[in-house]
Amino acid sequence: MNHFRRDAPGSGDPLRSSDVRRRNENLVLRLIRASGDRGLSQSEAVTATGLRAPTMLRIFSSLEESGYIESLPPAATEEEGKERKGRPPVSFAARADALYTLGVEFWVDRVSLGLFDFRGNHLSSSVLALGGGVDADSVTEVIAGGVRAAMSARGLGGERILGLGLGAPGQVDVRSRRITFYSRIPGMRDYPMAEILERKLGIPVHLHNNCAVIALSEYRYGNVGKTDSLFMFLLRSGVNGAFIDHGRIHLTSDGTTLESGHVPIDYRGKPCVCGARGCLEPYLADLAKEDLAAGRYLFEGLGPALEAGDPKARKVLRQAADYLASAVRSVRRLLNPRAFLFVTASAPVSEALARLVPESLAESPSGFDDPPAAFVGTVYDPGLVQRGAADLVLDAFLG
Repeated sequence: MNHFRRDAPGSGDPLRSSDVRRRNENLVLRLIRASGDRGLSQSEAVTATGLRAPTMLRIFSSLEESGYIESLPPAATEEEGKERKGRPPVSFAARADALYTLGVEFWVDRVSLGLFDFRGNHLSSSVLALGGGVDADSVTEVIAGGVRAAMSARGLGGERILGLGLGAPGQVDVRSRRITFYSRIPGMRDYPMAEILERKLGIPVHLHNNCAVIALSEYRYGNVGKTDSLFMFLLRSGVNGAFIDHGRIHLTSDGTTLESGHVPIDYRGKPCVCGARGCLEPYLADLAKEDLAAGRYLFEGLGPALEAGDPKARKVLRQAADYLASAVRSVRRLLNPRAFLFVTASAPVSEALARLVPESLAESPSGFDDPPAAFVGTVYDPGLVQRGAADLVLDAFLG
């Protein structure tokens, strides 16, 4: 099976007919994959893309010959057995066994790994614990071992794997495919994890920040609702964030991911591990000292108390919401997302923050807050994040 070329013409290169064909094929294949088990007919694809029917016939024939799609049996209807005029349209779906993708996300204490077929079915999922004292190389070996085990369980060789999407913690340089810095795991400074995993596994690896991967998966598959842009705050051992703009992860001008936990909310305030003062993260960490000391995530222990109506728990989260509201104001001025999402380890905490942060913002309204953004809270879902990481591979493949 010949995989599509993944190179794209440079901005100064003339657009070749082969480039147009490849882009059209990728566009149609993306639509067919999105149709899932229902499938997509050629006439539906013509309507969706505006391409001419003869062009669509050629594209479907090429994709079928390459083994990427297959025709579906006619659906049973009440008209079964009755005389019909003309042939019913044939629908096509992605061939589930054409190729496979892997999605991995990790942080200081565990690795989350999922295997998907080409139609998007979630074939397996595992969470691997990272013991104390791990370093960058040992984490890489745990990931490699988990990938080998997932492939072996399905009898898959590397030639059947389209690639591995990897969400890594800390600051990630997406262009150089390196983890620039993650303070909680020794050795993760300018660490070429993607390159090392490619050598160990013999498959392509697509590296991104794990917070960005979580935001991407929530935007595409979560319960945020229809929106063209989303900013997510992830509260785990620390704080980070990511911006999704029209379905794409936003990067800084040098190709690195955002550091939302270090948005300043008081330039003369608490010292931060980054060396500055007044960052958002130390303020939230100070409010959640008991959770962090017990090995829990930020505000994780407040969930049961919030559900029981404990006023002390609500007061703590009210203060956290005030700090987050200050960061939200900065984000709105710079990026103006239509929705904000808070992801924590506790559903009651996430939902409470989604209520309390807009209340805090309303106490000092601004002319920049119109139209108002939506605020949503949800709990971390490893299966959803594995799918988002695997999407890094498909996005690169389909262009």
